[in-house]
Amino acid sequence: PSDTQFASWAGVCPGNNESAGKRKKSKTMQGNKHLKGALCQAAWANSRSSNRIGQFFRRIRKRRGDKKANVATAHLLIRILHALMREKRSYQEIDVSLGDETSKKNPLDRYVQYIQQLGYSVQLNPIQ
Repeated sequence: PSDTQFASWAGVCPGNNESAGKRKKSKTMQGNKHLKGALCQAAWANSRSSNRIGQFFRRIRKRRGDKKANVATAHLLIRILHALMREKRSYQEIDVSLGDETSKKNPLDRYVQYIQQLGYSVQLNPIQ
């Protein structure tokens, strides 16, 4: 009935093993191994694409690594598939920037902007 239950049935839902605010390691859930394999293969195929699914994979891979990003992307794919089947539509890519320009922004610019918000003027000269 819901996308979360569909993801759980496929075995690509996120784990919930937490104690005292710390997330513990756990294996992926058992589920439909054929669907899970197809979703993970599609996630690997999208890892180098320039669409929003590929950007999602690369964003998660920075923090958690390749394999966890693969399962997280498979979870995203199954949620998209459930929405498409529920609404009986074909997939249309969303043209939304997902924060790539903010992640590539020079941290120095943010510090200068923060100092200017505090009411100071800053002039930066490179050390030679």
